[in-house]
Amino acid sequence: MSSQQEQNVGVADIGKDKMDKRGKEKSSRYEENCPVGVPWREAIEKSMARSRKIRGSNFVQLATVSAENEPRVRSVVFRGFVSKTGDNSTVMKLITDGRSEKVNEINNQVNNMAELHWWFGKSSEQYRIRCSVKFVGDGEANADHLRWRKEQWGNLSDKAREQFFWRNPGEDFQLQCEVPDGGRDSDGKVLPPPPTFLLVLLYPKRVDYLRLTDNYRQIDSFDNSSEEWCVQRVNP
Repeated sequence: MSSQQEQNVGVADIGKDKMDKRGKEKSSRYEENCPVGVPWREAIEKSMARSRKIRGSNFVQLATVSAENEPRVRSVVFRGFVSKTGDNSTVMKLITDGRSEKVNEINNQVNNMAELHWWFGKSSEQYRIRCSVKFVGDGEANADHLRWRKEQWGNLSDKAREQFFWRNPGEDFQLQCEVPDGGRDSDGKVLPPPPTFLLVLLYPKRVDYLRLTDNYRQIDSFDNSSEEWCVQRVNP
Protein backbone atom coordinates (compact mmCIF):
# COMPACT_ATOMS: atom_id res chain seq x y z
CA MET A 1 0.00 0.00 0.00
CA SER A 2 1.40 3.42 -0.94
CA SER A 3 1.71 6.23 1.58
CA GLN A 4 -1.11 8.09 -0.17
CA GLN A 5 -3.34 5.03 0.07
CA GLU A 6 -2.50 4.66 3.75
CA GLN A 7 -3.59 8.25 4.38
CA ASN A 8 -6.92 7.56 2.75
CA VAL A 9 -7.72 4.53 4.92
CA GLY A 10 -10.67 5.26 7.19
CA VAL A 11 -12.96 3.42 9.58
CA ALA A 12 -14.88 1.86 6.70
CA ASP A 13 -11.68 0.37 5.23
CA ILE A 14 -10.68 -1.54 8.35
CA GLY A 15 -11.90 -5.12 8.57
CA LYS A 16 -12.56 -5.47 4.83
CA ASP A 17 -11.38 -9.05 4.97
CA LYS A 18 -14.70 -9.83 6.60
CA MET A 19 -16.53 -8.74 3.42
CA ASP A 20 -16.87 -10.26 -0.03
CA LYS A 21 -16.42 -8.33 -3.28
CA ARG A 22 -20.02 -7.11 -3.17
CA GLY A 23 -19.51 -5.57 0.28
CA LYS A 24 -21.62 -8.19 2.06
CA GLU A 25 -20.65 -10.28 5.04
CA LYS A 26 -19.12 -13.58 4.05
CA SER A 27 -21.35 -15.73 6.22
CA SER A 28 -24.33 -15.66 8.53
CA ARG A 29 -21.99 -16.80 11.30
CA TYR A 30 -20.50 -13.28 11.25
CA GLU A 31 -23.90 -11.84 12.18
CA GLU A 32 -24.25 -14.36 15.00
CA ASN A 33 -20.86 -13.39 16.42
CA CYS A 34 -21.56 -9.65 16.12
CA PRO A 35 -24.99 -9.14 17.69
CA VAL A 36 -26.70 -5.77 17.93
CA GLY A 37 -27.94 -4.27 21.20
CA VAL A 38 -26.14 -6.68 23.52
CA PRO A 39 -25.13 -5.11 26.87
CA TRP A 40 -21.42 -4.37 27.03
CA ARG A 41 -20.69 -6.84 29.85
CA GLU A 42 -21.98 -9.72 27.75
CA ALA A 43 -20.26 -8.43 24.59
CA ILE A 44 -16.86 -8.05 26.24
CA GLU A 45 -16.94 -11.64 27.47
CA LYS A 46 -17.18 -12.77 23.85
CA SER A 47 -14.44 -10.35 22.83
CA MET A 48 -12.14 -11.72 25.52
CA ALA A 49 -12.94 -15.31 24.56
CA ARG A 50 -12.01 -14.69 20.91
CA SER A 51 -8.69 -13.10 21.91
CA ARG A 52 -7.81 -15.32 24.87
CA LYS A 53 -4.91 -17.05 23.11
CA ILE A 54 -3.36 -13.82 21.82
CA ARG A 55 -0.32 -12.74 23.82
CA GLY A 56 -0.88 -9.35 25.44
CA SER A 57 -4.64 -9.34 24.91
CA ASN A 58 -5.10 -8.55 28.61
CA PHE A 59 -3.18 -5.26 28.33
CA VAL A 60 -5.42 -2.19 28.48
CA GLN A 61 -4.72 1.55 28.47
CA LEU A 62 -5.69 3.70 31.44
CA ALA A 63 -6.04 7.44 30.79
CA THR A 64 -5.90 10.10 33.50
CA VAL A 65 -5.41 13.88 33.80
CA SER A 66 -2.41 15.37 35.61
CA ALA A 67 -2.42 18.21 38.14
CA GLU A 68 -1.30 20.45 35.24
CA ASN A 69 -4.47 19.44 33.35
CA GLU A 70 -2.43 17.44 30.84
CA PRO A 71 -3.39 13.99 29.53
CA ARG A 72 -1.57 10.91 30.77
CA VAL A 73 -1.94 7.32 29.57
CA ARG A 74 -0.22 4.02 30.31
CA SER A 75 -0.70 0.31 29.64
CA VAL A 76 -1.76 -1.85 32.57
CA VAL A 77 -2.80 -5.48 32.98
CA PHE A 78 -6.49 -6.29 33.31
CA ARG A 79 -6.84 -8.64 36.29
CA GLY A 80 -10.42 -9.76 35.75
CA PHE A 81 -13.86 -8.89 37.04
CA VAL A 82 -14.76 -9.03 40.70
CA SER A 83 -16.37 -12.39 41.33
CA LYS A 84 -19.68 -12.27 43.15
CA THR A 85 -21.95 -15.25 43.71
CA GLY A 86 -24.91 -15.16 41.33
CA ASP A 87 -23.87 -11.79 39.90
CA ASN A 88 -22.25 -11.01 36.55
CA SER A 89 -20.26 -8.19 38.12
CA THR A 90 -19.13 -5.21 36.07
CA VAL A 91 -16.45 -4.17 38.59
CA MET A 92 -13.02 -4.50 36.97
CA LYS A 93 -9.68 -5.14 38.70
CA LEU A 94 -6.21 -3.70 38.13
CA ILE A 95 -3.24 -3.31 40.47
CA THR A 96 -0.80 -0.46 40.95
CA ASP A 97 1.99 0.81 43.15
CA GLY A 98 0.70 3.37 45.63
CA ARG A 99 3.69 5.59 44.78
CA SER A 100 2.77 5.89 41.09
CA GLU A 101 1.56 9.19 39.67
CA LYS A 102 -1.76 7.76 38.51
CA VAL A 103 -2.95 7.44 42.12
CA ASN A 104 -2.87 11.19 42.80
CA GLU A 105 -4.08 11.99 39.30
CA ILE A 106 -7.21 9.93 39.83
CA ASN A 107 -7.79 10.99 43.44
CA ASN A 108 -7.71 14.63 42.35
CA GLN A 109 -10.56 14.12 39.89
CA VAL A 110 -14.22 14.63 40.76
CA ASN A 111 -15.61 11.20 41.67
CA ASN A 112 -12.14 9.72 41.04
CA MET A 113 -12.83 9.32 37.33
CA ALA A 114 -10.59 7.76 34.68
CA GLU A 115 -11.06 6.08 31.31
CA LEU A 116 -9.92 2.64 30.25
CA HIS A 117 -9.34 1.76 26.59
CA TRP A 118 -9.35 -1.85 25.37
CA TRP A 119 -8.64 -2.80 21.76
CA PHE A 120 -9.28 -6.35 20.51
CA GLY A 121 -7.29 -6.71 17.30
CA LYS A 122 -8.61 -10.17 16.40
CA SER A 123 -12.21 -8.97 16.20
CA SER A 124 -11.52 -5.26 15.48
CA GLU A 125 -13.47 -4.11 18.54
CA GLN A 126 -12.82 -1.13 20.78
CA TYR A 127 -14.19 -0.47 24.27
CA ARG A 128 -13.77 2.91 25.96
CA ILE A 129 -14.85 2.50 29.56
CA ARG A 130 -15.38 5.59 31.69
CA CYS A 131 -15.29 4.64 35.34
CA SER A 132 -14.92 5.78 38.91
CA VAL A 133 -11.90 4.31 40.64
CA LYS A 134 -11.26 3.03 44.14
CA PHE A 135 -7.82 2.17 45.49
CA VAL A 136 -7.73 -0.57 48.10
CA GLY A 137 -4.75 -0.49 50.46
CA ASP A 138 -3.81 -1.46 54.00
CA GLY A 139 -6.23 0.96 55.62
CA GLU A 140 -9.31 -0.29 53.77
CA ALA A 141 -12.39 -0.70 55.99
CA ASN A 142 -14.38 -2.93 53.63
CA ALA A 143 -13.63 -6.57 54.54
CA ASP A 144 -14.51 -7.88 51.07
CA HIS A 145 -12.19 -5.40 49.39
CA LEU A 146 -9.35 -6.34 51.73
CA ARG A 147 -9.95 -10.01 50.93
CA TRP A 148 -9.86 -9.30 47.17
CA ARG A 149 -6.60 -7.39 47.66
CA LYS A 150 -5.02 -10.29 49.56
CA GLU A 151 -6.18 -12.79 46.93
CA GLN A 152 -4.77 -10.67 44.11
CA TRP A 153 -1.42 -10.36 45.90
CA GLY A 154 -1.23 -14.13 46.24
CA ASN A 155 -2.10 -14.60 42.56
CA LEU A 156 0.84 -12.49 41.34
CA SER A 157 4.01 -14.03 40.00
CA ASP A 158 7.08 -13.87 42.25
CA LYS A 159 8.71 -11.31 39.94
CA ALA A 160 5.63 -9.09 40.04
CA ARG A 161 5.51 -9.14 43.85
CA GLU A 162 9.17 -8.13 44.08
CA GLN A 163 8.48 -4.84 42.26
CA PHE A 164 6.44 -3.52 45.17
CA PHE A 165 9.56 -3.65 47.37
CA TRP A 166 11.68 -1.66 44.90
CA ARG A 167 12.94 1.89 45.41
CA ASN A 168 10.56 4.80 44.81
CA PRO A 169 9.65 5.02 41.12
CA GLY A 170 10.56 8.16 39.20
CA GLU A 171 13.44 9.21 41.46
CA ASP A 172 17.07 9.51 40.32
CA PHE A 173 18.47 6.10 39.49
CA GLN A 174 20.11 4.02 42.19
CA LEU A 175 21.06 0.37 42.15
CA GLN A 176 18.07 -1.59 43.34
CA CYS A 177 17.84 -2.26 47.05
CA GLU A 178 17.69 -5.80 48.36
CA VAL A 179 14.16 -7.17 48.14
CA PRO A 180 12.62 -10.37 49.48
CA ASP A 181 13.05 -13.03 46.82
CA GLY A 182 9.69 -13.55 45.15
CA GLY A 183 7.99 -11.53 47.88
CA ARG A 184 8.41 -14.54 50.15
CA ASP A 185 9.94 -15.15 53.57
CA SER A 186 12.87 -17.48 54.33
CA ASP A 187 10.47 -20.45 54.45
CA GLY A 188 9.11 -19.67 50.99
CA LYS A 189 5.77 -18.40 52.28
CA VAL A 190 4.27 -15.38 50.51
CA LEU A 191 4.69 -12.26 52.63
CA PRO A 192 1.68 -10.02 53.40
CA PRO A 193 1.15 -7.30 50.78
CA PRO A 194 3.23 -4.19 51.53
CA PRO A 195 1.56 -0.76 51.84
CA THR A 196 2.75 0.06 48.31
CA PHE A 197 0.49 -2.63 46.82
CA LEU A 198 -2.93 -1.32 45.83
CA LEU A 199 -5.84 -3.19 44.33
CA VAL A 200 -7.60 -0.93 41.84
CA LEU A 201 -11.37 -1.33 41.48
CA LEU A 202 -13.00 0.24 38.41
CA TYR A 203 -16.73 0.95 38.51
CA PRO A 204 -17.85 1.53 34.90
CA LYS A 205 -20.35 4.35 34.30
CA ARG A 206 -20.29 4.64 30.52
CA VAL A 207 -19.03 2.25 27.84
CA ASP A 208 -18.46 3.39 24.26
CA TYR A 209 -18.25 0.31 22.01
CA LEU A 210 -17.12 0.38 18.37
CA ARG A 211 -16.88 -2.61 16.02
CA LEU A 212 -14.89 -1.73 12.93
CA THR A 213 -15.91 -4.76 10.86
CA ASP A 214 -19.33 -3.22 10.24
CA ASN A 215 -18.94 0.22 11.93
CA TYR A 216 -21.45 -0.63 14.64
CA ARG A 217 -21.26 1.71 17.63
CA GLN A 218 -23.13 1.50 20.91
CA ILE A 219 -23.20 3.52 24.15
CA ASP A 220 -24.02 1.80 27.42
CA SER A 221 -24.76 4.23 30.28
CA PHE A 222 -25.31 3.33 33.91
CA ASP A 223 -28.40 4.90 35.49
CA ASN A 224 -27.65 5.54 39.16
CA SER A 225 -31.31 5.94 40.12
CA SER A 226 -32.46 2.61 38.68
CA GLU A 227 -29.04 0.92 38.95
CA GLU A 228 -29.52 -0.43 35.44
CA TRP A 229 -27.64 -0.10 32.15
CA CYS A 230 -29.23 1.76 29.26
CA VAL A 231 -28.15 0.59 25.80
CA GLN A 232 -28.30 2.93 22.79
CA ARG A 233 -27.00 2.53 19.26
CA VAL A 234 -25.35 5.68 17.87
CA ASN A 235 -23.66 6.77 14.67
CA PRO A 236 -20.02 5.67 14.38
